[in-house]
Amino acid sequence: MAVKRLWFYIKLYPYFVSRSIQSRMSYKSDFFLGVGASALMQGLGYVFIWAVFQGIPEMNGWSFYQMVFVYGMAAISLGLNEFLFAGSWNVGKHVRDGSFDRLLLRPMGTLFSILAEDVALHGIGSVLFGLAVCIVALCRLHLALSLGKILFWIVAMACGSLIFFSVNIVCATVSFWVTDISSSMVMVQNVSEFTKYPIAIYDRKLQVFLTYVIPFAFSSYYPAGFLLGMESSPIYWIGPILAAAAAVTVAALFWRYGTGKYQSAGG
Repeated sequence: MAVKRLWFYIKLYPYFVSRSIQSRMSYKSDFFLGVGASALMQGLGYVFIWAVFQGIPEMNGWSFYQMVFVYGMAAISLGLNEFLFAGSWNVGKHVRDGSFDRLLLRPMGTLFSILAEDVALHGIGSVLFGLAVCIVALCRLHLALSLGKILFWIVAMACGSLIFFSVNIVCATVSFWVTDISSSMVMVQNVSEFTKYPIAIYDRKLQVFLTYVIPFAFSSYYPAGFLLGMESSPIYWIGPILAAAAAVTVAALFWRYGTGKYQSAGG
């Protein structure tokens, strides 16, 4: 029954996404401006890395293009999360204005309803930019990925976006107890900026935090280390999958607990 229900959502989600895209594409100039602005913001980060490496050949064992590859992977995961799961930012709004009651009456899960109602098209800009810089980095490093590694790359990017999504949902669920959680969500989102660079350059405590507390490092650093042939330890290739599975499980359980504590606006 659970598998059948999941398949139902998988088939239904593209329909809602396409509807949202059609609605937003009615203002094509806004779409192109949003995508361009997102790519530009990511580009500024690339320029920062380039400027740093003008004075040094490498940073803690990572060359310029190896670091660029990590940056690109983080951009892809973040972009996918922004595009597919932007609705997670609307949880607090639904709780505050009472519209969450309406979602409870729908013949589908409340979380699915919230996610399906909104997509952030500017996330496409981050995805395209990240993919472009990753390809450039691989070419400059003279690395040709095998079919197996290409498939792993795809899975790793999906896992990375699920990790970002799960952390967002955990933060958003707090809205059932706290009036406005948006500032905290922004703060946690800003932590993801650390994953645009190899965590090997950070203090040990921060490395542990980004691996085991808020596992953002599995969206970029660990899979990048494996894809670039720098590391072969299991944490680099199986870690992203396990981290995503654990993050999604925690988010789902916490969401279920939060919705169970929700008190209707009319109650």
